[in-house]
Amino acid sequence: MGDILLEVNLRKSDAKKQIAYGEVYAPDEKDTDGNWMTAETVEKMAHGFMEDLRLDQVDKNHDGETDEGVIVESFIARKGDPDFTEGAWVVGVKVQDKETWESIEKGGLTGLSIEGRCELAAETKGKGD
Repeated sequence: MGDILLEVNLRKSDAKKQIAYGEVYAPDEKDTDGNWMTAETVEKMAHGFMEDLRLDQVDKNHDGETDEGVIVESFIARKGDPDFTEGAWVVGVKVQDKETWESIEKGGLTGLSIEGRCELAAETKGKGD
């Protein structure tokens, strides 16, 4: 098992509801560590996250203080989605901290991160390139 840190660029927001949306992980695309996952693995990770009810584990800049918000939506983007990559795990975070929301709206905070543990496997030729 190894640690994994996923950087999520916020792509969409709903100002009225104070919800920010971003892709946690897109299939067959290399991440910041040069690793990648199949669509099936992305879906398994997303479902495991929800099964473990880790919905309130939202902090800012890895400060460990889970007081920024809560995940209120989680889905796998379908083919033809106008905002997200097909097969990507997408979350919607209800931002509860006023200063954090203002920073998102002003473009000062443009992403979020998900930390977790994973088992790395040898790369298969042709995938993730």
